[in-house]
Amino acid sequence: MRREPSRRGEHGPGPGGWLPAALAAALCALPAAALAQPATKAFENATFQYSVSLPAGCRHEEGPGTLEAVCSADFDAEKSATASAAASLIFSVSAEAVSDTAGKAPAELAQSYGETRFKEEIPESVCGEPDRTRVKIDNVRQVLEEARVVYTADVACPEIKFLGLGERQAVVQHLIGPGLNHRLMARAMKEDFQQRKPAVDAFLASFRVAPPGK
Repeated sequence: MRREPSRRGEHGPGPGGWLPAALAAALCALPAAALAQPATKAFENATFQYSVSLPAGCRHEEGPGTLEAVCSADFDAEKSATASAAASLIFSVSAEAVSDTAGKAPAELAQSYGETRFKEEIPESVCGEPDRTRVKIDNVRQVLEEARVVYTADVACPEIKFLGLGERQAVVQHLIGPGLNHRLMARAMKEDFQQRKPAVDAFLASFRVAPPGK
């Protein structure tokens, strides 16, 4: 596992002039959603001290300490309203208060919630898969920030044959802070995930946790 410090020209045509035409054709073939970032909607949770932006054209579901967005392929609100959460692009945030970690420094938090626990939670919570050996977890990172420890990983969920559900890909981020834990996840079908990566990156980048005491 890597430990990292905290941190939040023109080209001429190809032979025979075929390269620009090929690029233009490829761009035309891409869905509009892949060429532009979707409009976003901001959410704030005073109880769990966070804010985040999610695509506006998704179905947003809020519960005690949870927020989920289920998105159609083209971020259309009407389609998102009936889209399957299991097979769609989804974003989720969950938060919990943990009283026994209040006042602890990041290094102490990392001792009580380490890489092993982080990885143990992923198969069931991200993939709905009780068999941990079937879930691939890569690029696990630990970052000690000023007030919390952050774990990030890329996840490959196996197919679920009895549901007719193919492989899915996800990115997971757990922010373990003094008195509050936040868990972020974005998941899509494997074949769609890279196309949705700009929206996934924007979701993760938009997430903010209020400083302790605010």
